[in-house]
Amino acid sequence: MKLRVIVYSVFCVTCLLLGVLPVCAQDLLPELVRRIKPSAVAIETFDARDNKLTRGSGFFIEADRIVTNRHVLEGAYRAEIHSSTGVIFPVKGVLAVDAEGDIAVLKIDSPSTYIRPLPLDRTSPQEGESVVVIGNPLGLEGSVTNGIVSAVRDIPTFGRIIQITAPISSGSSGSPVVNMHGQVIGIATLQITGGQSVNFAIPSERITQLA
Repeated sequence: MKLRVIVYSVFCVTCLLLGVLPVCAQDLLPELVRRIKPSAVAIETFDARDNKLTRGSGFFIEADRIVTNRHVLEGAYRAEIHSSTGVIFPVKGVLAVDAEGDIAVLKIDSPSTYIRPLPLDRTSPQEGESVVVIGNPLGLEGSVTNGIVSAVRDIPTFGRIIQITAPISSGSSGSPVVNMHGQVIGIATLQITGGQSVNFAIPSERITQLA
């Protein structure tokens, strides 16, 4: 009888945890988004005649540094940053590039009051963990999507890449992919369409090799 009570208690606690944990993660999302959203930016590029070229996403990793995808800057003569508060400031230069990983670290000059750098997660993400993406799909600034890490894959001659279920689209390139601790686990970089959308992020460990 005593053993039955113990087993039943363990079963109840397990069911409670399985039912509550996903709900808790969802409950934490609004606060997490409020905390990290000021760190995400839109990046607009221009040609030599000052015609608009592309619009992508990025995020602060330091007070004077922003990370984005390298392809966002292709063909650009100049670029400017649009912060979540509406402040616009120029990109001063490119500090580092990982061409294979499609990463660029940008030098910027902005008032420190607008800066909220995001910490980088230096460990490999776990399959199934919840993630949030803040970017500018189709020019819609500050859009939030969420999902999970569906796989962490090793690509021969390239390295690790993170597959996520959080939707991304044109304009999301360079968006931070953030875990529930507010740490960047990767950079949204690629979407494969066809039946079901499959989305990928470059691990943040590649940023640490540049920054």
